[in-house]
Amino acid sequence: MTTSLPNQWGSNLQKARTHQPDWDSYIVTKVKHVRAALLPGVDTFSTEGFTIPMASGFIELLGMRAGAFRTVLKIGFAEYNRMLLPSFELVDNTAIGTLTLPAHCLGSALQLANSPMAHFRIGGDGRRNALATDVALLNFTLSQAEEAPECIDIGFASSR
Repeated sequence: MTTSLPNQWGSNLQKARTHQPDWDSYIVTKVKHVRAALLPGVDTFSTEGFTIPMASGFIELLGMRAGAFRTVLKIGFAEYNRMLLPSFELVDNTAIGTLTLPAHCLGSALQLANSPMAHFRIGGDGRRNALATDVALLNFTLSQAEEAPECIDIGFASSR
């Protein structure tokens, strides 16, 4: 006698999980180590493929591992009229995000990076690489950015 089974053998098995991050979306990781340099702003600074013209400072943040990858956010600071676009790439076993900010942001960024609760976000095409003192802020701003239009016109009012 043959009985039909409601489920075929193995049909309820899940696909194997690789436990690798989805780099197309962004990952958030805790800052483990901070390296920083204060520079004169007259020369080009370059480290492992990240080049900052007329660099006035540099911060390198090392984060927790994500799968088999080390995570790094490199932030360059320059008195330069045209900022370089943020980027993200996987090199060997390292996930590297970059940001370039105006020189006057160096002190603030260094203070954020040295906070005991500092986290950073890297991935995608790098446009949303970020640093924050609270992981919830990084997740919230990412969800808000996905819902918001590409360009927002904001007006400022003077209280004088």
